[in-house]
Amino acid sequence: MNTQSSRSRKLPKNPTLEDHGSSLWIKILEAEKHAKNQPKGTASNQNTLIGIRVLGYLLLDLYAHVTDVSLGSLPYTRVRTEALSCLSKETDEDVYRALQTLGLTYRNYLLRVFRSNGGSQTSPSAHVSPPSFDRVKERILAELGQATQTRSSVRDQALLRDGYKCTLSGFYDKSSVAKYPELRNSQRDGEITVFTQVAHIFSESASQYRFLDCAGTVFAMLKMFGLENRARELYGAGVNDLHNVITMYMDFHMSFDRLHLWLEPVPGMANTYQICGPDSTAGFFTPFKPDRRVTFTVEPSAAEAAAKQGKTLSLPDPCLLSLRAACSRVAHLSGAAEHHDEILRDLEEITVLADDGSMADFLSHRISMVIPGSVEVRS
Repeated sequence: MNTQSSRSRKLPKNPTLEDHGSSLWIKILEAEKHAKNQPKGTASNQNTLIGIRVLGYLLLDLYAHVTDVSLGSLPYTRVRTEALSCLSKETDEDVYRALQTLGLTYRNYLLRVFRSNGGSQTSPSAHVSPPSFDRVKERILAELGQATQTRSSVRDQALLRDGYKCTLSGFYDKSSVAKYPELRNSQRDGEITVFTQVAHIFSESASQYRFLDCAGTVFAMLKMFGLENRARELYGAGVNDLHNVITMYMDFHMSFDRLHLWLEPVPGMANTYQICGPDSTAGFFTPFKPDRRVTFTVEPSAAEAAAKQGKTLSLPDPCLLSLRAACSRVAHLSGAAEHHDEILRDLEEITVLADDGSMADFLSHRISMVIPGSVEVRS
């Protein structure tokens, strides 16, 4: 599926689907028309339209990828079954409302567990007398496999695994080069360095949802996509395991966090992905990776050192990356990604609540859009 714009696009009239999906599509199109007929410019109109488009594009995207080895047909079948259950409502309007609500549920929970607000991270600074390169490697590997991993420990492990480079550009991490002469000696003449960060596939902030009432809903959705075991690991310290992180240049990380950059598996090539994004960002990647393709590997000397300790440096999880890619594509086609960015900008700009409470409804609605499980307050 080509993602050509970050703006919401109306659903196609005659997409390729199997028989049950095709009959369902008729009602989805009717629900989209019903949403478009709501009063223009209202929160209700924008919400319901995005909701039905999230559902529609998610269904199409999952069907288009039923042969992908990472996800298979289960996600499509489960989403289709959920949507078909909405058709049992008594009236057409109830059916439309149920379909729109289902789409909003996917937006509020599934899309958001892969999206982060892009909190800043600090790249470690160079020390005056850093420990030797080999001693650092031994320390990092000693921490590998411990029950609890932190952002700091998993960053060190990811840098070691990824050869102290941004995986998407191949450029060395600036701070690491400053600390370790061995890396400076490995650089090509004139090669630039960049500040890198550890990017989480399953959002680090989303792992905190286990403390909220919505945790059960998120878990159920991940289970629906065949990710039950991964979900159990990710809710907690497992979010900082190597299979859930990638070393990235800071700007790439911010785009990845906001679903403006995603990685699509290349068929027949293990751990190889196409670097993708909306057309508006296509030129962003060219100076760094002209072919816009990355193959994840464990740096050979790191793999050898880990093997001597009986350990393995895991690569990014293909299934999590595939589901994240699907969510990213759907977020842009449906307009959910752009809408979410607008909401965050609104919340950042509003710092004072009017004395008469006139902003209460607006703020309540906006907050309910960015915090899964929160409830809109009506005065």
